[in-house]
Amino acid sequence: MRNNNVYQCLANVKVNAAQEEAITHKDGPAMVLAGPGSGKTFVIVQRLKFLIEEYDVPPSSILVITFTKAAAIEMQQRFLKITDSSYPEVSFGTFHSLFYNILRENSKAAGFYNKIEIADELFKYKLVKDILINALKNSRENLNKLSILDENEIVKDITSEISRIKNAGLSPDSVSDSVPYKDYFKVIFEKYNNSLKSFGKIDFDDMSLICAQIFESRNEIAQLYKERYKYILIDEYQDINEMQQKNIESILNGDQNLFVVGDDDQAIYGFRGAKPGIMMEFEKRMKREVHIVNLSVNYRCGKSILDNASLVIAENKMRFKKKIVSGTGTNGYVIARRYRTKEEQYEAMSVFISGQSKLNDIGILCRTNSECKTIASFLKQKGIKSNIENTDDMTLYDDEGVILCGCYLSFACIESSRALFYKIMNKPLRYISRESAMKEIVRKEDVLAFYQGNRDRSKVVNKLFHEISMISKMRPALSVRFIRKEIGLDKLYPNSKKKLDLFEDMAKKYADTKAFIRFFNEEKENYAVINKRNGKHSKTGDTINIITLHGSKGLEYKYVWIPDLNEGIIPSRSAVSESGKEEERRMLYVGMTRAKEALIMSYVCGTKENAMLPSRFLRPIRKLWEKENKKPAD
Repeated sequence: MRNNNVYQCLANVKVNAAQEEAITHKDGPAMVLAGPGSGKTFVIVQRLKFLIEEYDVPPSSILVITFTKAAAIEMQQRFLKITDSSYPEVSFGTFHSLFYNILRENSKAAGFYNKIEIADELFKYKLVKDILINALKNSRENLNKLSILDENEIVKDITSEISRIKNAGLSPDSVSDSVPYKDYFKVIFEKYNNSLKSFGKIDFDDMSLICAQIFESRNEIAQLYKERYKYILIDEYQDINEMQQKNIESILNGDQNLFVVGDDDQAIYGFRGAKPGIMMEFEKRMKREVHIVNLSVNYRCGKSILDNASLVIAENKMRFKKKIVSGTGTNGYVIARRYRTKEEQYEAMSVFISGQSKLNDIGILCRTNSECKTIASFLKQKGIKSNIENTDDMTLYDDEGVILCGCYLSFACIESSRALFYKIMNKPLRYISRESAMKEIVRKEDVLAFYQGNRDRSKVVNKLFHEISMISKMRPALSVRFIRKEIGLDKLYPNSKKKLDLFEDMAKKYADTKAFIRFFNEEKENYAVINKRNGKHSKTGDTINIITLHGSKGLEYKYVWIPDLNEGIIPSRSAVSESGKEEERRMLYVGMTRAKEALIMSYVCGTKENAMLPSRFLRPIRKLWEKENKKPAD
């Protein structure tokens, strides 16, 4: 690292040569290959400052795009901090927010004459579930099969495939072989889209599709955004999908000032429609020479950790070849273990954890959610608290089922506000439009007036308000029971049953529903304040972090343990294509590079009667196991 004396705005900033090269890039397309822990966010915010202060780029002509709202907010805050909030005109947002604003600004061209209504995830889930059941109704065998299998996961898989098809700009005929009820997918896909239209809604994936249609048919609209945004920066570029890329190219002006930052080795969201090949083809798509910068210094991982992670990822064929080096000045260490059984593995894990002074320094990274829950349950028996235990057992106040039950009680007994009505009107799904309740106080008569002449919808509205009236007359515990059983909260949120039981027990202590719900709302607000101050999970070192490899992206821990590194787990049995296996290998690479000081990797070898194979991804580093333990650990 060095202090830069050439450029005034970098005079007091420590940068390495590659970071400086990226920050000071001026015009034309540029791609920054930012390995894990290489300071990519630092580079982006410093580049924004540099563009404005050194190159006199108007702040209002800069657009910064990230993939999550949280990341956009964090980046904006970091930028405002280093510039003393001098340039608030710079636009920060997600692809969703960008496309939504484009549709809102061009609503008539997009075919919207009323407010644009976005279908939330619950609406999509219920809609797909209803369509699926209806599609299977003539097949008793398929319906019986659906009732036996995990219905929730099947609906989620189909919904994810709908998103993938839309984001890739494909036809429903391109459905993946692994999707449940593949033969019905095209029918489900078409009915889903038609149903959205009939309810006057679009989903998040539709926004990019409609924007693409507008830009294609109305060149003058695309030109407006070309003139507005002279410089576009995209973070986590490896996660972009085809429709997002197409829209960015549509609003990119002739100078092609597109600055993208990403790591092809961390592309792990193919199941959402992300297409890492777009990053590989960046220069081809730009149709001109691209300035490529490689941020090759990792400031997170010790050398040994990084060297072994690099050996693993080097096996992938579809990637930019790169050499990542550690800038920590430490070696770190990698421990390789194998165990006869999972129980032995978890026992060793508990011994290791018990020897640490601060549990929050440890991350246990698993391939699946079910593994996370199994490990959390085992550790709980050993008296070791985890973030999963906190989520499941400690609080009612962030549980969706409990919160919705509270909304029903509040609407029935305290205030009939529009905000509360919006929260309850389609949970469960009743197909009630937001436009039916435009006044601050919602009355049944007004909603019915909106549906005048629509007999079916009027019947649904009458039933809802009858239920609300009944709730308002019941004792607290009985009203909670009514909402759960008659309105159907238990079916809507099956994972909330334990917490709803606790909520119902709490209600039994009150004779008056108003008093009970006011108490609950106050406690919920207090919990939110404490959460904001302390973080979602305890940061006092008394809980261990158990998380999936997918969920670990962007995080880091002093110590990382990746268990169950076996064939069939990673790579998953469902990863049959070469691209699928490469994505699974990238997932392991992401997990390995979360470790700062120590990385522990383990697999189960099983018994003679039931032998288990280590993951093929461990072959490049198998010497670790030969060195660490010649035989299964005792």
